[in-house]
Amino acid sequence: MARVISISRQYGAGAHLVSERVVARLGYRLVDREILDHIASQAGISSQWVEKVEKGVGDWINRAIAEWLATNVRTRYLHDPSSGFDEEKYRRFLGQAIHQIAKEGRVVLLGRGGQLILRDDPLVVRVHLVAEEADRIQRLMECLGYSRERAEQVARREEKKRLSFLRAFDLGDPEDPLLYHLTINLSLVDYDRAADFICGLAESSGAKAPAAT
Repeated sequence: MARVISISRQYGAGAHLVSERVVARLGYRLVDREILDHIASQAGISSQWVEKVEKGVGDWINRAIAEWLATNVRTRYLHDPSSGFDEEKYRRFLGQAIHQIAKEGRVVLLGRGGQLILRDDPLVVRVHLVAEEADRIQRLMECLGYSRERAEQVARREEKKRLSFLRAFDLGDPEDPLLYHLTINLSLVDYDRAADFICGLAESSGAKAPAAT
């Protein structure tokens, strides 16, 4: 049986709802935002600062340049005890936290590059959840109350940021289908059936690491 199920997803695909069903059936622990506390503890900074950095991953450099042009960011950073914790350090501490959590076992790891960080672990099942853009936009409208225009902007922006962040690990292409044991289109498969597929794979897993690219 798989020790870890790593679930990656397109933004707005509905992965959290699928993950909740998986952990309920297998008795695993869902690891999502609590990983920020692991990172904060290891880095010796507040969870709030880690969260702030995480929200900017994927476009950290562009935003930092904009802030530099708008204000004297250098002076502000010198007086900020957390100024040295940027996207690069976030990524490094994130990798450490994910490896630590994976050792505990019986977890469903949602997002945050687990499929790349743990790609060589034979006891990890890597799942990718996708959905048509129209369905992801509709889900954001229903769940977050966004207008259609706002939902379209957020869906496209966050998906670009997600891919940019993952590619910066330099551990492979997050869109490579050979990276995953299973890819599910949630526009065609409902949440319960998706959870069935994932649980079945995890319970009978003979997972092995993909060939290096």
